[in-house]
Amino acid sequence: MCLTESIQYSGAYASMGIDNSSRLDRFSNNFRVEVVRLNEDDMEFDMIVIDAAIANSFRRILIADLPTMAIEKVLIANKTSIIQDEVLAHRLGLVPIRVDPRLFDYLSENDQPNEKSTIVFKLHVQCKRGSPRITGIMKMILLPM
Repeated sequence: MCLTESIQYSGAYASMGIDNSSRLDRFSNNFRVEVVRLNEDDMEFDMIVIDAAIANSFRRILIADLPTMAIEKVLIANKTSIIQDEVLAHRLGLVPIRVDPRLFDYLSENDQPNEKSTIVFKLHVQCKRGSPRITGIMKMILLPM
């Protein structure tokens, strides 16, 4: 069996009788975070002397814990394209919405949508055969109370 040097946590091979506890000390003594760029919207930092798998774990934790807003419900009134409604709704849900989630109230299952918990987008695009390709523009409309 080949042991790799990229595993840097103390219990990696404990079941095989190998003690890696000295690696935890090495990690805690050598690990550093250097902030490369910090502004109001984002932060770029380097994690130094860390295994790629552990750095990926930190990345996934940060992504999961950041509050975000996304399109959740899509109502399609009249669509004649070949793309399925579900695929279009899914793709709209992947579009990042640049808004501060702290400005909105959390909407639970029993709450009614209002202007403090919901943003409504309206997309109206019409394409005619033979005309050049059109890119749609979303208009943001807040729900009335």
